[in-house]
Parts: sequence; C-alpha cells; structure tokens
Amino acid sequence: SDNTVDRAGGKDQKDELRSLADARFTKADNINQVNPMTWIGKGMLNLAMNKMDQARFFFEQLTLKQCGEILPALIGMAAMKFMEKEYRDAQELYARAMAKFPVESGAATRVGFGMACYKLGQIDRAKAAFRRAHDMDPENVEALVGIAVLEMASLDDVLDPREYRAKAENIIKMISMANLVDHTNAMVQNHLANHYFWKWTPVPGTVEVDVGSNHIKGNMSINLEPGDRIRIGHEFETYVVKDDSIRDGGKTFKIKDNWKFPSATGLKLWKKDYDRVLSLAKGAYSATNIPEIQAESLYMLARVYHARGDMEQANKFYDKACKHSPELSPARFGLAQTLIWDEAYDEAAAHLRLLLGTCSNATDALAALGLLEVKGGKDRREAFVYLKKAIDLDPFNPDLVLIEALALQQHESDYPLSLDRYRKAVCLLEAQSKAVPAEVLTNMGVLCHETKRYEEALEMYSKALKVLDESPEAAELAKSSEKSKDIVVRHKDNNLFWVYEESDIRVEAVSDTEKPTLVVRNPLTNLESLEFKAGDDLALNDIDVQVKEIINSDDNTIHIVVNDDAALPSSETRIKIKRSNGRLRNPSSISVAFNLARLHETAGRIVPAVELHKAIVKCHPSYVNSYLRLACIARDCGSLKDCSEWLKSAVAVAPGNPEVLTLVGNLHLSLCDWAPAQKVFDQLLTQKVPKVEAYSMLSLGNIYFNNLNTPKKYSKHLQYAADFYRRILTKDNANAYAANGLGTVLAEKGELFKAKEIFNRVREVSGDTILDTLLNLGHIYLAQKKHPEALQMYQSYMNRTRTTGAPITSKSQDDDEAEVLLYIAFAYFDWARQTELFNNANAAPADERYQKCIEYIEMAMKKSKKENVILRYNWCMAKLQAANCVLQKVNRNIRRTAQEVKDALDGLEQSLPIIQTMLQWKAEGRKVTIPTGMLTDFANQCKHNIDSAKSHLNEELKKEKEAQVIRDFQRIEAEANEKQRLLSAALEKERQQQEQEERERKARQKMKQVSNLVANWESAAAAEKERTATKKEKGPGVVPPGGVDDEAGIFDTDVVPTSTAALFDESDDDDDVNEPSGKADETAKVDAEKELFGDSSSEEEDENTNKRRNDEEDEEERASKKLRSSDEKDHEE
Repeated sequence: SDNTVDRAGGKDQKDELRSLADARFTKADNINQVNPMTWIGKGMLNLAMNKMDQARFFFEQLTLKQCGEILPALIGMAAMKFMEKEYRDAQELYARAMAKFPVESGAATRVGFGMACYKLGQIDRAKAAFRRAHDMDPENVEALVGIAVLEMASLDDVLDPREYRAKAENIIKMISMANLVDHTNAMVQNHLANHYFWKWTPVPGTVEVDVGSNHIKGNMSINLEPGDRIRIGHEFETYVVKDDSIRDGGKTFKIKDNWKFPSATGLKLWKKDYDRVLSLAKGAYSATNIPEIQAESLYMLARVYHARGDMEQANKFYDKACKHSPELSPARFGLAQTLIWDEAYDEAAAHLRLLLGTCSNATDALAALGLLEVKGGKDRREAFVYLKKAIDLDPFNPDLVLIEALALQQHESDYPLSLDRYRKAVCLLEAQSKAVPAEVLTNMGVLCHETKRYEEALEMYSKALKVLDESPEAAELAKSSEKSKDIVVRHKDNNLFWVYEESDIRVEAVSDTEKPTLVVRNPLTNLESLEFKAGDDLALNDIDVQVKEIINSDDNTIHIVVNDDAALPSSETRIKIKRSNGRLRNPSSISVAFNLARLHETAGRIVPAVELHKAIVKCHPSYVNSYLRLACIARDCGSLKDCSEWLKSAVAVAPGNPEVLTLVGNLHLSLCDWAPAQKVFDQLLTQKVPKVEAYSMLSLGNIYFNNLNTPKKYSKHLQYAADFYRRILTKDNANAYAANGLGTVLAEKGELFKAKEIFNRVREVSGDTILDTLLNLGHIYLAQKKHPEALQMYQSYMNRTRTTGAPITSKSQDDDEAEVLLYIAFAYFDWARQTELFNNANAAPADERYQKCIEYIEMAMKKSKKENVILRYNWCMAKLQAANCVLQKVNRNIRRTAQEVKDALDGLEQSLPIIQTMLQWKAEGRKVTIPTGMLTDFANQCKHNIDSAKSHLNEELKKEKEAQVIRDFQRIEAEANEKQRLLSAALEKERQQQEQEERERKARQKMKQVSNLVANWESAAAAEKERTATKKEKGPGVVPPGGVDDEAGIFDTDVVPTSTAALFDESDDDDDVNEPSGKADETAKVDAEKELFGDSSSEEEDENTNKRRNDEEDEEERASKKLRSSDEKDHEE
C-alpha cells in the first residue's frame, strides 16, 4: 500500500520501488503477453501513479474484454472511477463485484462501496456497508474508522445525555481498536489526537486554593509543566505558569489567573494531555503522504500550540496546514487568529476572505473579517456587510451582535448605533436566560457617557456593579472577616459604593444647646463603645447628618454634635451609620468605578470625581489611571503643584509606564518647559512602543517647531521638526497629526499653496477632529488676505473647542480662547487696513471692522487670567487706527457723526495713559516686550491725533448744530403744513356732510310725496271699486229716484278729483289759472319729474359752486406760504 511504501523510506525509495515493479511487469509481459495477472498488476501500478488512461487500458481494454468480469479488474475499475470522482459508476462496479463474488470480494470491496455511498450522500447505506465489512473482517481498520466517523457525525441529533455519552464512548472504542490493529494509520491517529485534545484527563490527588490567589497547593506531588491547561473543580480553567520561587517538591504550582471562587479544599484537578495529542499528530503526519491527511495532522499540532499560548509555533503549523490543504477551513481560520494576535491585520483579512471563498457561511469568519475591516478603516461599508451577513445567518446569536456593536464602537460617529446593537444583544441574552456580562454593561455605560446620556450611563454602571456583586469573588470579599468599617467615599453622588447600616444606638435631639446636638439614650459607658467617630455620616430616619464632635458629659451621657444645618427629629430615633459596601475592594469593579469617576468629571461633578479617584488609589495603589486623572483635574483647576505631585506618585507606581511618561511630558509642554519635555519624549522614543513612538516623535517635532525663535537655530529646528513629521508619515501615511505638523512647516517656509492642500486633506480625512487644522487654515487664509475665510476658520475652531472643552494650543481653556480671540481681532484689523487702501468712499466698512477688532481684543483681555501687556498694546493700537479712520472720513467723502469723533477721541485719551505707563515700566526696568521706540512713537502720534480729534469734534459739533437748526425749521414747516392739511380735511369733511344731509332731506321729502300719491291712488281705486259695485247692485234699466240719470253720473265718485300735477306743484294757484290747460299739464308733469328725480341744472350749479370754493381755498393757501417764506427770510436776517 501507499502507507507501506512511504514508511519504507520516503518518496525516493517509493519511486525506486515503482520503477523496479514496472521493470518486473515488463519482463513478465515479455514471457507471456496474455497473462491477465500481468495486466492487472500493470493497471494497479498505473493507478497508484495517477496514470488513469493507462490504468483504464489494462483494466477495461485488456482484462475485462479478454477475460470477462473477473474480481481484480472490477475492483481496479471501481477504484479508478472513485479517484476520477465518478462515484455512481464506482458504486455500480463495487456492487457488481460483490454480487458476482460475494465471498471472494471480502471486506475491502464493502469498504469501497461504503465510501462511494458516502460520497453520494447515502449515509445509511454507507453505514451498512462499513458494518458488513467489519463483520467480515473485525480488524479492518478502514471499516472501523468509517463506522466511527459516521456515528460521530450523527451525535448532534442525539438529545438524551446518557445515549450521547454511550455513543461517544463506543466511537472512541472503535477508533482505539483501529489504532491497536494498525497503530500507523494516519487517519486513526488524527481522530485519536482530536479526541485527546478535548478530553480532560484526571490528575491524581486533590488541591486547595484561596480566593484571589494564583497559587494552588496539592496534597501530593503533582506532575505539571508550564503551559499545561488545567481545570480545577468543574468550572475554573487556566494555565500553569512558571514560578522559580516555589520549592516544595512539586506540591504547589502557580496558575495564570487568580482563583475567583470562594476558598475551597479537596478539589479535583484535571489537565489536557497535550503531549499525547502532539505524539499522535506527529505520528499521523509521518505515516502518510496524502496532503489532506497531513494537513489535518498539522492542524492538530497548531491547535495544541495555540491552546498553550505559543502563537509563533501555532502560526507556523497553521500556515503549513493551509499549504498542504488550502480548503481546510479550520486551519485557515486559526492562521487568521494568530495573524491578528501578531497585529498583521491585512494578512489576516486576506486569509479570512480565502476562507469565505470555500465556506461562505462561516459566521465566525464573517464576524472577524468585518471587525478587521472596521479597525483598518479602509472600507467600513463592506465591513458591515460582512457583519450583517453573519447576523442574518445566525440572527439569535448574541455574540455576533456584540461583535457588530464592538465594530460600531470603533468610530465616534457610530456610537448611537453601537449602543442600539448592545441593547439588542442584551435582549437576546435575556431572552435566552443568559446573564449579561458586566463588560457589556460597562461598554454601554461608556457609550451613554460619550453620547451625553449621563443618567443612562449611571444606570448601566449601576447594573454592571450589581452583576459583579454576584460573582464568587465578591461574595468571598463580603464574607471576609477583614472587612474594613472605614469608609473611603461619602459623597451622595457616590452612593453606589456605600450603604447605611442599622445600629442599636438610639438618640434624641437636645433642645437647649447652641449647636444641633444629639444625646445617646443607650446605656453606654465610654466613647469606644460607639460604632462611629467624628467625621462619619449618620441617618436619622430620612435625615442625613455628619458627626462634628462626640462629647462625654459629666452626667455620663454621650452628646453628638452634628452639622449646623441639620434638621433633627423631635422624637427618639435609631441611627444608621454610613459604611462602605466593599465594592471598591473588588478588583473587577475598579474599571467601573473609574468610568463612573470620569462620568462625574464630564458632568461637572468634580468633588465626587476626585473623591472616587482617591478612593481607587487608596484601595488599589497600583491603578495608574486614577493617578493620571487626578493630575489632569489638578492641571485643569490651575493647581500645577498638585498635578506634579500626582504625576510623581504615578511614576513611582509605574516607572516605565508610557501613559505616565506621556502625561508628564505634556505637563512640561503646557508649562513651555521645552528641555524637560524633550527629555521625557526622548525616553519614550527608546521604548519602541508603536503608538507611543509615533506620539513621541510628534511631540518632539512640535517642540522643535515651537522653538524656531531660538537664536541662530531657526533653520536647524525647522528641519528637525520636518524630519520628525516625515518619519511618522513614513511608518503610517494616515497619521493626520503628522500631516498637520508637516503642513505647518511648509507654511512657515512660505509654501502656502502646498500647506493649504495638506490642511484641507487632513480636514477631509479626520472629519475636523484635529482642531489645530482649522487654526492653521485660518492663518493661511489670513496670509493670502482672504479675511472672511480666515474668520470662518477661527470661529469654527472656537465653536468646536467650546463644545469639546479641550484646550489645544494653550495651558487652559480660557488662555486658548484668548489666543484665538486675538487671532480673530488681528484678522479684522488687517481687513480694515486693507479696506483703507481704497482711500475713498469704498473704505467706509473699515471703521466697523476696527470696532470688531477692538471688541474681540476686549473679549480676549477678559478671558486672559493674567495682565497681558501685548493685549493692552494691541487694544491701544486698534483704538489709534480706528481714530485715524474716523478722522480721515472727511477726505474720503464718508459721512461721520460727532459721536463717532467723540468715541475716537475717548479711545485715544484712554490709550495714551496706558502707553505712558508702559514707558514708565520700561524706565523702571520692568519686563515689557515692546521696544521703547515703538511706545514713544505711539505716544507722540496719539497726542497729535488727540489734538486733531478735538478740532474735528468742534467742527462736527458746529455742523450738527447748524443741521439741527435747519431740521427744526423743517420740522416747524412740516407741522404747519400738517395742521393746514388737517384743517382743510376737516372743512371738506364738514361740507360733504352738509351736502349729504341736504340730499337725504330732499330724498325723504320726495319719498313722503310719493307715499301720499300712492295713498291717494289707492283711495281712488277703492272708491271706484265701491261705486262700480253699487251700480251692479242697482241693475240695468232701473231709473234712480229723483229724475233721469245723467251720463256724467256714471263716472262720478265720492272722492274729490285730485290733479296729479297738483301733487308735485309747489307754485302758487294763481299762476296755474292763467296758463292754458295743456300747457299747464305739461308744466305740472315737468315739475313733478324735477321734484322726484332732481334737476340737472341745479347739480351743475352745485358743482360750479364747489369748484369756485376750492379755487378760493387754494389761493388762500398760496398766499399763506408766501407770507411764511417772507417771515423766515426776515428771521434769518
């Protein structure tokens, strides 16, 4: 077999034996060319050499055609079809061989048939074939391994623990039996190695361990080596580490992790038998030349080294396994893990992509690749595609959701999304009845903190502390007899670390004392019997008080003096004493306590923050971060002495800690102590810590750049600064801080265009997180005389520093803001100077810009904590230039007021004493950085401008007085015109009202006449109707009594006839008598129409009358105007 050949002496010997076999077959063929055994032998030889065409020729073309279906030819053809992956044809040939030769085919043929079934997915038929082969030959290794592998694959479907354990033991028995039959079978050895990799082997004896300890003591000598993975009890797993100080004959050994459970004795000990795993895997690798099986052996070796923490060896064997079998996904995933440990993230991501090419649904690989892509920052969108795919494949896996949350946590803009993913993970954990780890709650608290959800952050930290309280380590600490009653935190905002404990002491308020006092009612003999002392906090019902003094009075009663503002209860009360709850003594709670202190800092609660940091360093003196925060708080409060003391304590605790040294260097930088700062960063540079090294080089570059004014070292320091920035960019071309520094160097050299490009690129990459870039761009725009753009950059810088609260360029936030305010003031000053160059009406905006300059200088002076001579001089200079601008307005044809001139004069008069004081300081030898010549010139020019401003002010006052007189006359005239207009309007309104009343009167009169006429018509019609009715009653032909009826009687009525003309006639009756009847009627009709509908001639007369009246009024108004103008002339004369 191939295994035998390989064991005989390797590849060279195998080739030599194959050549010898081929020669022998050729010699046999020469003796007898038609011998079937020769053909079969040649076919097997070609099959072993992967020469499929030649093997097919000997098996199919010669043997089967010439001799028929003989067993060796059928098995040879089946093996060839299997190797060509034509599994169905191979299955058919094996079946034909078994059917034709049921006994002679033996167990090997059944094994081949079972392998073909397995490849076709016919698992039950494969199992049956392997079992039949095992029945025919109990020592057939391939059959045993086949049964074991298939049974192992079906273990996942077993739910009953007992059945699972029984099947697993049976599988291991079969593999062990196969190993006994052939202890050189590589496949068997690999399966055994995998079994022992997971198996815990019991170690003789028992051990005892104390809570928080990392030393384990056994009741007998225990044979363990450093690197062995052990299990103590049923839950605690760790590694054995080397400790040369232990010399007790092997009974005591040291472990990597501290024991986190309660102290215990008589615990059982197990270990992983990794040595056996290594032996089996190495044996399997040497026993075969099949690359896939060798790859599995290498993978086993790599897993052992990986479990032991030997990442270099693990990486080596993982890499070899991947080269032997590129499709072995577990080996490639292990290789990616070791590369991540080695921080070779790009290479790890490449291997994970290869793994996904062969196994696209590997959720662990998808999650790891997504997290790597996020950390790399190259393609965040693609990274979250990987993470989303992993979660879609396993949506109820909280670990994948936590990985996504961790990936989102890498970028500040994604903090809200990360917090949402953490919430989802917590919901999944709770739905699955799993405990939420304290680390997850702590991360949620930090994200709430960063997103300014302070109350929610406090809630998360509280939950994290409660989870930690349930840990065995916390329970052991709570039971410890060494529990201290002294409280290290007492502030109400730190109530997560203290509780009020009940006591048996009863007190009552005393009313006849000056200070609030309590008297103890318990029969106590001395002060030592009290459970508290001065300075402790007590609770009386819901009232909190602090003990100021404890007095043992003459009557053997104990009096307790409390704080003055305490409102004591009137009745006797049992007291509660504030005590530490022990959380600060739990090492697992320190990170939560530190984060809570940082939350206090951000929320402006400095007192509880300082108290908590001090409590942390008291309980855990080696916790460096709290020393550093105390130093930072002292620095921000202006107490540089305290800051230095805390940093000294941090250095004493961690002498070589890069964070400590970095903060020390930054403290020197803030104080402009360049030499000590350079020494610290040079020391950090020698440590070769990647991130710290880059920061150190950046700081050294900044130190050289800030010392360009050193005499005769300008070029040297500028070059050093550029070299440091370039060194950083050589190692990390994405370092935006180094790019920003290089931009400042180019700007200093006058290469403004290149510097501007760099600053804009830094803004684009960093998202304006590097605030100095805004400041530098402002300087570039100012140098290019682009004042609006420069002001926009300065204002953006101010707004961002106010929101973040982090000083960038100065010792404190106020000093930093004062410096930037001065930049803004100078931008307005330079803009105003540039505007004045027009020297005409276009220079009008200059005065406003000078005022803006003065305004920002005054703001800077308010922000600056110390007397700043430069700011004062700049303010005086701005006042002087603003005054010159106002005085020059006359020559530039720009309107000005006396108030403007007065303000300019006031500014000059305020500036002159300040400059004279500076000159006096110079004469007294005090330090004033402004040259005497500049101050003298300023004072002379200021005096000259004061005299000029006074004359300009007098002139402006005279002009304004004359203008005021003119305005008064214009006002009087306007008032008179307004009165005349109002009078005319009133008269016109009155006339119109009278005319309206007249028209209404006439209309009422006419309506009355019409009413009378209608009434007469109605009366006449009624009489006529009555007369007609009377005549009808009399009937025709009846002669009325008294004579013959006259014709005229037919038309008679009882009503006297009334002429309609008479109704509308207002003239006398005499006039009507003399006129003819027809003419009279016409006249009456016309008169009636006139009276009813009006006379057009009378309306025309009214209009003419009104027109004449208006003409007269206009004439009178013109006359009055002439009179007023003559009066004004007389007044002026």
